[in-house]
Amino acid sequence: MRHLYKIFIATALVACIACEELQTGLSNDEIVSGLKEALDLGLKESVSTVSAEDGYLKDEIVKILLPPEVSALQEEIATGSITVVAGVLEVPYQTIMDAYVATNPNIDTDLFSELTIAMNRGAEQAADKALPIFKDAILNMSFTDALGILQGSETSATDYFFNSTNEALYQAFQPDIRSALDQTKANDIYEGAIGFLSYPYTASLGPISHTVKASDFINVTLPATIDDYATHKAIDGLFYYIGEQEKKIRADPFAWGSNIIEKVFGSAEAQGN
Repeated sequence: MRHLYKIFIATALVACIACEELQTGLSNDEIVSGLKEALDLGLKESVSTVSAEDGYLKDEIVKILLPPEVSALQEEIATGSITVVAGVLEVPYQTIMDAYVATNPNIDTDLFSELTIAMNRGAEQAADKALPIFKDAILNMSFTDALGILQGSETSATDYFFNSTNEALYQAFQPDIRSALDQTKANDIYEGAIGFLSYPYTASLGPISHTVKASDFINVTLPATIDDYATHKAIDGLFYYIGEQEKKIRADPFAWGSNIIEKVFGSAEAQGN
């Protein structure tokens, strides 16, 4: 009786597998191969897009903006001032910033504009280092993963990829971002932003002079570095374009010159039929 039960279970499993293949019209290997090739294509296209000059900087969707705390400091400097002698002498923060920039060799004109440019240039330089990091996730994709992706939303592959690689990508990508931020002087410029707060500015009114620091008046806490922020933003921009590439592949699987992509993404299951 026990042997008969085992035979029944095995027969049922075979029937389920056959049913599954019949429903998809594709073999397991074809589904996995099609998904892997589409991911590989989407990754290469995405990295090529963002790693080009101005790939981040001139793209308003993925452009890395100032961290919120730095943006708040920028706004405060643009609009605020320090009252040195009540009712008599008021010094705009921008005046203090101009004096500070004149003494800082890492800043040419506008600290905040230069920081934005340098962060984006750093992301562009580091982006092409991302491709090798993705290889394990593609190689380790299971049939269950692939089938769920195939029958999922227009960015299911991107979502899977993000969830399975984000932490590892961050850990591997951050040193490249840090190195690129050093090369573009973004880290030096950011240190300049922090240094501005403690810069001693002497304001004079006739024989009376007062030395003030912006940190005594501006209540803002800046992150110690921008590495973490820039890394996350660079990854977000990269995955945005991976998602856009996936949408294009799903919308027109016959435009990529790949038989397996045509077969898998042109199937009724991939098209939601």
